[in-house]
Amino acid sequence: MDTPRRKLDRQDMRKRKQIPTLTWIISILCLFGLCLNGCTPKEGREKLSVAIPESAHIQDLGNNYYINWLQEQTGYDLDIMIIRQSSGTGILDALFSSDADIDIVMFGEDFKITQEELSEYVSSGDIYVSGERSYYENTGSSKNSGPGQILWINYNWLKALSLPIPENTEELKAVLTAFKEMDPNGNGIKDEIPMAGSYEEYSLSPAEFLLNSFIYNDPYHSRYGINEDVNILYATTDEFRAGIDYCHELYEEGLLDDSIWDGNLKQLMEMCNSNQDIVGAFTTSSISDVIYQGNPEILARYIHVPPIEGPCGEKNTLYVQKEPEIGAFITKRSNKKEQAERLLSLMLTPEASLIARYGEEGVDWTYSDGSDVSVYGGVSTITTVNYIWDTSQNKHLNGIGPMNVPEEYLEGVTWNGVNSDFEYINGRAYMSYEDDLPKVREVHLYDDKLSDYMDAALEEFIRGKKDIGSDKEWARYLEGLPR
Repeated sequence: MDTPRRKLDRQDMRKRKQIPTLTWIISILCLFGLCLNGCTPKEGREKLSVAIPESAHIQDLGNNYYINWLQEQTGYDLDIMIIRQSSGTGILDALFSSDADIDIVMFGEDFKITQEELSEYVSSGDIYVSGERSYYENTGSSKNSGPGQILWINYNWLKALSLPIPENTEELKAVLTAFKEMDPNGNGIKDEIPMAGSYEEYSLSPAEFLLNSFIYNDPYHSRYGINEDVNILYATTDEFRAGIDYCHELYEEGLLDDSIWDGNLKQLMEMCNSNQDIVGAFTTSSISDVIYQGNPEILARYIHVPPIEGPCGEKNTLYVQKEPEIGAFITKRSNKKEQAERLLSLMLTPEASLIARYGEEGVDWTYSDGSDVSVYGGVSTITTVNYIWDTSQNKHLNGIGPMNVPEEYLEGVTWNGVNSDFEYINGRAYMSYEDDLPKVREVHLYDDKLSDYMDAALEEFIRGKKDIGSDKEWARYLEGLPR
């Protein structure tokens, strides 16, 4: 599962109901935009109706390089409808309860659906199944495995206060305290946020990162640590409790911001990209998750910090093993299933997937001769000329739809000489974390009930709603753990 979002707002499964005609008309106009102007089918060419989620990263779907390439390769005109909402099941309910003529539905950006949710539509006969295939996968937006969380710190503030890059929890607390008290942005106002975050992803929570300085903490796999002998729930240990206590100390002293629980990703991005220079540190799985590509000055403001060592010498890196997401499916009502299969199968080829990930060959990226070392330490395979992922561009769909980038290219990106290139910055950070990855990298299944319980318990302890120092409170926490 690809770095799953924290499941605070997930949609509950529900039975679909028939929508009255007038209600459907109103609903469908809200869900889908009009056909793009550039998509009028040419005489003699077949048309495929494709629903694609709206994306702020795509400038013009009607004149998109990748869309045009797909049309040229297949000979089909793509009649694109824009999905303007993010509720996967809500939109599919409206679609399948209507007479909308759509052959393919694509997923990406904030419009996602789980396999469990999709299975209901498969069972009801709304989705076309060919052999055992009911959907087309999306994999290759980033390295398939490796470090899942990186700490970034404001280097300008470190220089302004003559502070070293922190190496352990004691030094980190001292640095964050200085950030709070010594006006590192120099504006004479106490507006500094020592450490910010967001609730939307575990990778965006510094508290999750700091727990790894006390014991291995893997929220994506229900906080289990796997060694050679036994499957251990590390969330029950004294070391885990000590880590929570440390996070509580930082919060009590105003060093951990409330945005960790109350702020969304957009708000975190606005804070970190502000010209007011107000954020001292944050965590992500990729620097591009938070910092805008088009602002090298702000990008240069932050540097990665290697894993922080805890008081007992513990130092861990969160390991993630990503699995494909659902990229697209063909509707059962489509009368062009063969053509739809051809299009989606093409999108899974290496040639198409490289465009979908990196843009136009020879313009945005080139093949490497293999003589250099990639930014991830392996053999070089491609060089990015223009890094356009998560930027406003018109070369690809920014991860929407099926794709399957071969691992040799994901791990073989070579530095292009640009210090502000995201791939280069991420690569250097990941390499500094690899030595502290767990030796055994099997994964424990994600458990909704346990994860929700842990999310709530951590917030209560760290914010002081419950006393982490109380043996009675800790005992109650242990007793309440879902088993």
